[in-house]
Amino acid sequence: MAAVSVRVFALYLFSGSALFEPAAGSGHDRTLYLVALTEVAEGRWFPEGAFAYLPLYPWVAGLVARIFGAHAMTAAYFGIVVDSATALCLFFLARRLGARRWLALTAGLLYAFYPLAVMYSLLTMPNTLNTLGITGFVLLATHRSPSPRWAFSLGLAGGIIALGFAGMLLIATAVGACLAAQGALRRPAHLALYALGLSLPLLPVAWHNSRAEGQFVLLTTHGGLNFYMGNHEQATGYPLRIRNFRMTARDMLEDAHRHAETESGRMMTRAESSTWWRDQARAFWREQPGAALALTAKKALLFWNAREMDDLRMLEQVRLTEPAFRFLPGVPFAVFGLLGWWGLIRARPAGIPKVALLAGMIGVIMFFITARYRLTFVPLLAALGAAGMEATLLSGLRRDWKSIAWLLAGAVVVFFPFTVRDQRAVDHYNAALALTAAQRDHDAHRLLQAGLNIAPEHPDLLFALGSWYYRQEQFDAAASALARCVAVNPDQPGAWFNLALSLARAGRYCEGADALRGAGQRGISLEDRTRGLLAELQAACQ
Repeated sequence: MAAVSVRVFALYLFSGSALFEPAAGSGHDRTLYLVALTEVAEGRWFPEGAFAYLPLYPWVAGLVARIFGAHAMTAAYFGIVVDSATALCLFFLARRLGARRWLALTAGLLYAFYPLAVMYSLLTMPNTLNTLGITGFVLLATHRSPSPRWAFSLGLAGGIIALGFAGMLLIATAVGACLAAQGALRRPAHLALYALGLSLPLLPVAWHNSRAEGQFVLLTTHGGLNFYMGNHEQATGYPLRIRNFRMTARDMLEDAHRHAETESGRMMTRAESSTWWRDQARAFWREQPGAALALTAKKALLFWNAREMDDLRMLEQVRLTEPAFRFLPGVPFAVFGLLGWWGLIRARPAGIPKVALLAGMIGVIMFFITARYRLTFVPLLAALGAAGMEATLLSGLRRDWKSIAWLLAGAVVVFFPFTVRDQRAVDHYNAALALTAAQRDHDAHRLLQAGLNIAPEHPDLLFALGSWYYRQEQFDAAASALARCVAVNPDQPGAWFNLALSLARAGRYCEGADALRGAGQRGISLEDRTRGLLAELQAACQ
């Protein structure tokens, strides 16, 4: 009830935000998933080519949308139900691991008030469904009466969840090995049924992808790029923009595909470009093994660290546009990090959730750490923490210096002040774009100015500010902002066009022509419309 109440109240605040509706026609992750579930609601389950996304969320949410309509509000209500069910599964899992009722209840309540979980339950995104899937899988795996039906059902659940979270394949493999070692899957027939159940949901998707690509592709065609993003010379362990590619999901995949074709000197399928990027990451490991191992160790520490580095940053942007979100009560990730660490040390017996958590962590750190991927494992951290606290209450900490030392080590990892790049300027830029699309120009201007107070030379903010002044017909101010933009980032053809157009509208034809000629002399590739504008400005100047 707490989970439902908090999420419904957050939806009430969020539904009036300019950020609530995914931007139509954009390459944003939320937009892609909304389009995908809309297609499922209309009866198109498989795309024309290979899957560019994992299909579980579009399939399940698409069935819901078929009944209630394909829009953001349906997705939000669906997410609230799913995430509230996760809090309930967390409670039952903690109880099954031996935690007394009030400890299990506390763990569930902590998750109910976790801000990132609340935010993602309202978005057209798969993370909330994946969280329920993994929590439910571990709950089923801890069942005390194994049978052939249970073995097949557990494998089937793992295969279904893998359609939404690829790391589930590693988790299912590790859990299967652990169950076999414990005797639950000791019989060959049970193990075969588990493997059969795991394989069945994957077969239709793998068949479709492989048929579309002309080579074997299990789930999607962008695994290679994700692997590269987390494993190259400039990687930090967090999501990072690479090679100046656009950051929205669809645009980044397009840019990466074109880059792979350019570098290889031939046309490629999507699967081939994914393989090309995977090979670049493997080359990094082969040529710089020391740096690669150090980077992987850092990612393992970042998995537990209190910092919430999210690549979508919706929570941060909503707090800018809807100040009421700043005052919502919330439990920081540090609490879950400490609970999970304590559960790993003290919880007995809890082999299955520990194996699932560690396998999931390995699956994530193979790529990069982002808060929305880590969100998937927060219920496991809370349940293990409740079980660990139960063991502590029963035995106490007296003379258990080893456990105390491990807890202190965990606290150092959780609270270690890793250096991260300041993304507040980007948050202001993205939030301002949403406000502009909602025709809230005054609020957009306020955010742009606030962002420039943080980062005065941020090119995207300057570009957006120049565009804002242009729409207000303040052409001299627009030209001033855009001139600063190209001075910081000259490799932005659209900014040169807008600068020249603003100067033209201000009657400064010769200055506009000089600006475009200067861009050409710098070797900047001008678009056709920009060259046409240059010809018009030269004529007007004469």
